[in-house]
Amino acid sequence: MKLTKIALLLAMSCMGTAFAQDPPDISERYADLEKDKSGFRETWVVPGADFTKYNKLYIWKAEFQFRDVGPARRTRMTMMSTRKTEFGISDKDRDEFQRIVREAFLAEVQQGKNFELVDVDGVDENTLIMRGAVLDIISHVPPETIGRSEIYLRSIGEATLVMELLDAETGDVVALVAERRHLQRSASRDLGTMPTNNATIVADLRGWARRAAKTLRTELDNAIAGK
Repeated sequence: MKLTKIALLLAMSCMGTAFAQDPPDISERYADLEKDKSGFRETWVVPGADFTKYNKLYIWKAEFQFRDVGPARRTRMTMMSTRKTEFGISDKDRDEFQRIVREAFLAEVQQGKNFELVDVDGVDENTLIMRGAVLDIISHVPPETIGRSEIYLRSIGEATLVMELLDAETGDVVALVAERRHLQRSASRDLGTMPTNNATIVADLRGWARRAAKTLRTELDNAIAGK
């Protein structure tokens, strides 16, 4: 995924509403970023950025976008009635998806050793602002099939994670990470014998979010420690 594509995804997610004024031109906004390496597949950082000056993290409300693949269906007649691999997600399930991801992400990130999470009143010149988005979310979980209640999946869906880190004093983007990830079933389960159901979907989604958050937390801890 190229930086221009990531920038367009962010623009589409309307994350610029975090600013009191209209956000700057996309090309200008990311002009100083250069490709780097981290635990995420795509990493862009301002060369020479000094992360050791930060000891606080403020998390802006995340954006969620779901791919339009048609309406959600409750049931279908047979497993062979369609060859679709992408299925609609109901409004209720979308709300639940967002709740689970937010809670799991927060639970993991707040374990950071070299920074503390703060609310808006705690933001100062030593604060990084994180603006995250989960984009192009799709579900691989088919509707319940009449006459059969068990399905077996290795991935319950896919989504693109995009996270900006901004200097709270200047509003400048100092780093950007992104990655398209499968929402994989837990590696601790025997996928051949454990069917996919509501309970496993919640557990798998929570685990997916916490793994992504752990990667971010580790990278931040190391950067702030000057490693």
